[in-house]
Amino acid sequence: MSNLLASYFTNSGNDITNIGNTTDIAGRSFFDIISDCKDFNEESTEDTTSSSIENLEIWPYPKTVECLNSPFKFAITEPLIDPIKNLVNKHFGAVEANKRVLPNADSVLSDANGLQILIKCGCFRSVINLTYKILSILSNDQLYTSFSLQIWFIRISILLKMKFFKEADIELKQFENFERPNFFHQTKNSNQLVTFVPFGLRVLNAELAHYMGNSNESLSNLYKLLSIVKKILHDLSEDDQTARRVWNERRNKILFSISNILISRKNYSKAIEIMNLIAESDYSDKNAIWSSIGKLYSTFGDTVTASNSFKKAKTFSNKALPSNNCRNLLNLSFLKMIAHQYKEAYEYLQEADQLAPYNPTILNNMAFCLFYSGNLIEAIKLVESRIQSNPTKYLNESLLFNLCTLYELESSKALQKKLKLLLWLNIYAGDGFNETCLQLQ
Repeated sequence: MSNLLASYFTNSGNDITNIGNTTDIAGRSFFDIISDCKDFNEESTEDTTSSSIENLEIWPYPKTVECLNSPFKFAITEPLIDPIKNLVNKHFGAVEANKRVLPNADSVLSDANGLQILIKCGCFRSVINLTYKILSILSNDQLYTSFSLQIWFIRISILLKMKFFKEADIELKQFENFERPNFFHQTKNSNQLVTFVPFGLRVLNAELAHYMGNSNESLSNLYKLLSIVKKILHDLSEDDQTARRVWNERRNKILFSISNILISRKNYSKAIEIMNLIAESDYSDKNAIWSSIGKLYSTFGDTVTASNSFKKAKTFSNKALPSNNCRNLLNLSFLKMIAHQYKEAYEYLQEADQLAPYNPTILNNMAFCLFYSGNLIEAIKLVESRIQSNPTKYLNESLLFNLCTLYELESSKALQKKLKLLLWLNIYAGDGFNETCLQLQ
């Protein structure tokens, strides 16, 4: 099942452009982040020995001997509705609303293929509906299995993406940090007790307190995970390169999570300290991590060190990779924007746009430069023309939010223009799209 979803989870994000709510400090999208775990990249371990695979599932066996035996509890059981369709019905009527045809939990198979279809279409509310449909009918002997935990991983991931933090907290609490014998099984070859809990689910469980307003608890949880991962790495054989690579990736995953929380608390110096640990490790994309370090330095005004970090990022770039060349241009544009040199920044962004077409964040930054150069109308025309040319690529929540803000600044006809965007969403957006970006309320 994991392999069916792997391609989407690893390819849905944009290149690094800024530090925001939708990306982590290396510029990875929400789904790129959870794809770091072995559970969504099993293809890379297919040719390894069974002992290596078992080493990917190592985890300390819990001291508690009592098993969980209660049926699953769900915070969301009623089908979630499509907010875009509701808005279209409100502003244009039922005839227009009924033109919106999307896959949903009842129109796809109740399996991994069905989940894959919904995720690719951006129908995240339907993913929540379908995961409930799948999990709620499992028999008692199917409750705590690799299959059910993979479905829970997807469900919790989507709940967090959709900002259903309270609901995710309620649903995760029933698993008691996965410290029960239910979450372990005996290997066939060595009779070793290993876990089938997706590593990414453990990380989400550790992070959740941060979304609930308790960052200190999340940091404590993450450092506990980090301690366990370090011990596993210490105990692994140097010969088992596959397992060591995966566990090093997991270590970096935790460090990224810690850094993101520190950044949200504006503890930039500590975040940079953590990021330097990643940069000094065998993390593969050093161009990305040094770019992120540069952006952080610029956040608190140290443009000299930021520039030096960007120069270091460039030394790690692969000229054969358009993504690296694009990132280097974005770094240069970032420095120009900080210096209020918007014309020069725009020129760098135009070059980046050629290397990474259909990237909504590059387009957003281009519009930003036009606006602050005094070209409000040109900024609006640029974004509108791109949306019309390729709505599937450019109907991005952040981009539309900023476009609607420009509409408000431009004229009294903002509402009509926002409603025109709503009609685009009616055709092209999934039910997971955040309708509030249109600012219609």
